[in-house]
Amino acid sequence: MPNPAEIVRNLAERTAFAAEPRGTGRYHYLRKSGWAGHTDRTVSGQVLSASTEFFDREEWIAADGSGRLLVTQGETAVRPSGYFPPGGLMGDFVTGRDLPSVRAELRRRISPAGVVKAFSTVWLTQVVTPELQRLLLLWLAEQPGLVLADVELPGVVVSVPDSVWAGTRQLVFDSETGMLVQTRDVDGATVSGCTRWLDSGYTDSTELRPLEVS
Repeated sequence: MPNPAEIVRNLAERTAFAAEPRGTGRYHYLRKSGWAGHTDRTVSGQVLSASTEFFDREEWIAADGSGRLLVTQGETAVRPSGYFPPGGLMGDFVTGRDLPSVRAELRRRISPAGVVKAFSTVWLTQVVTPELQRLLLLWLAEQPGLVLADVELPGVVVSVPDSVWAGTRQLVFDSETGMLVQTRDVDGATVSGCTRWLDSGYTDSTELRPLEVS
């Protein structure tokens, strides 16, 4: 039976084949898309209604927490789109350049939501270089309870059981480069939400994407 920690360590070595982020500048640019399911229930648990919201989300985030969000559903910008002053966004970037430093930074980020949320939050709030991803994966490989999910998806799917949250967040990694490609929130046999990473890089302006020129 495959050893989950060994497979994750092998993914860490594969980050050597991943491309470096494009662009330069103070803003970390991230583009993601996904969907989240919403269910309204009575007190007894009877389902009143169920819906799915799809989104496309672009973020420009500086280290001081200033920047911009653009969240769209279809062609319409929706909340919380807007421009944010320092401290308005999460700009607490992981900056460690060796495993002990990254381990210490992640330790203070772990909440009752657990290891997988700490890992995915890094990807949700900053550009992750191949070298940082290598360190994140080496840290993940150290975690007890690491599980390889048996799902029919391309790539490597990993989770860590959570004693607080009844559901499970799965991390889906590209098997060629070790980079994170999506997260899936699973409640029993039901996938209740998904986030996919489409693009990331650096830019000097909240009005530009990494490949655009002013």
